[in-house]
Amino acid sequence: MFLFLNFTCQIQVGGKDQSGNPDFQIYVVFLFFAFWNTILALFLPVSLLGDELENKTYIPILSRPVSSLTYIGGKSLGVLLLVFANGVFLIGTYFVKQWIGGEVFSWDLLKACFTMFSVFYFLILFGFVSVLSFGKNAAFFGGLALLVFSTFLDLFIYESVAANMIQTSDLKKQVLEAIYWILPQEGTVFFFSSSLLAKSLSQVHYYGEYSLIQIGIWIVLCFGFVKVVLDRKEL
Repeated sequence: MFLFLNFTCQIQVGGKDQSGNPDFQIYVVFLFFAFWNTILALFLPVSLLGDELENKTYIPILSRPVSSLTYIGGKSLGVLLLVFANGVFLIGTYFVKQWIGGEVFSWDLLKACFTMFSVFYFLILFGFVSVLSFGKNAAFFGGLALLVFSTFLDLFIYESVAANMIQTSDLKKQVLEAIYWILPQEGTVFFFSSSLLAKSLSQVHYYGEYSLIQIGIWIVLCFGFVKVVLDRKEL
């Protein structure tokens, strides 16, 4: 908490103090929120379900009249509540800091953070699917790799500077663009969320609304994948 408060009070870029720049300061707070909760969304489901699979503690639960979807739904919502509680703590800490300093609290920060929970919930469900299919280590690094790759594709598709750095043929660009529209657009949701609160720092318009719908479809697909995997395991 003290590190978070100190970081938001003293921000320098290029040797210049940015603590007085409201857009930059609020953007850094959002970055801290997104980064820390993303780590939790990647780690918690892997740790929770991985331990249950190794210790066989899920058997007594599923031996009762509890469906596989109910089991995973309850677990995933429990993890999401933990992530939500952490987010409330971080934003609440920043709110108290602003209130003590007599500064205005940006309500756009709440909008940006709220839209990120679709990504957090997808990562939680993806973690459960990956743990059931491939194990704990593969689940964590697989979720992280998917997050990084989808963000890279977002930059490649929408940022001309980033696209020009990579020399690719038209066919490869079309393939990458097709992959972008198929994979969960976690990076696009992040950039869309950040543009809600720091418009001066975001110069590209992203299809955020579409990406939120697409992430929602992937969440439904993850529930389907979980059911298929658990049915094959005959739990």
